[in-house]
Amino acid sequence: MIKKSIYIILVLLLFAALNGASSTKENSVKDSDSYFPANKKITLVYESSFGDSFTKYSKKGEFTISSSEADKFKYRQTLLINEDGVYVTETYQFLKIFLFINKEATFTYGKPLLLFPFPLQPGMKWEWDGDEYSDGNTNKVKVTGKAIDDEIIITKAGTFDAIKLESVVESSTNTKNTVTEWYAKGTGLIKANIVIEGGGLEGTLRDFLGYGTINFELKEIRNQ
Repeated sequence: MIKKSIYIILVLLLFAALNGASSTKENSVKDSDSYFPANKKITLVYESSFGDSFTKYSKKGEFTISSSEADKFKYRQTLLINEDGVYVTETYQFLKIFLFINKEATFTYGKPLLLFPFPLQPGMKWEWDGDEYSDGNTNKVKVTGKAIDDEIIITKAGTFDAIKLESVVESSTNTKNTVTEWYAKGTGLIKANIVIEGGGLEGTLRDFLGYGTINFELKEIRNQ
């Protein structure tokens, strides 16, 4: 009888452990969709340094596409999202500098660039380094990131429980971007502040045009 009771307890413990592992995996899978919810078919409208900016999420096979557009810029990232984290496989950007002067570039990576890992929680840190390719050039890039804290963010679009992330992106082109972002599950990016440093003559031109610091803040959520 005692042996039978011990056997039942062991079976119950094993079931609980497996159930817990399954639950953790399910939570990670849910996280993988919640910060870029392509299934919700929404358009996020931001007040930004470029005027009103519009962001949509969509699916293309195994990839999630984050597309942002304003009068003076376009920005698109192709993301590979799984239970381990959010990875960037390609970045496209277009910036209208003057009336007839535009800057356009597409960036790819020797290995997917880690945007942030899962499960995302305050206090965690991550690093990534690798090669970035654009216009036949190869640059070394290093990313150092951390999740700072959970915060309540109040915007024109509403109040959100968000997690604050900070990433420093350094390149062999002597540029350094400090990116502070707030993400809310089920919605995506709520607010962002990007400080761009370095870059020689191009950096001087950027500062002259007022793009040394770029801000975004959610003002409206539209159903597509």
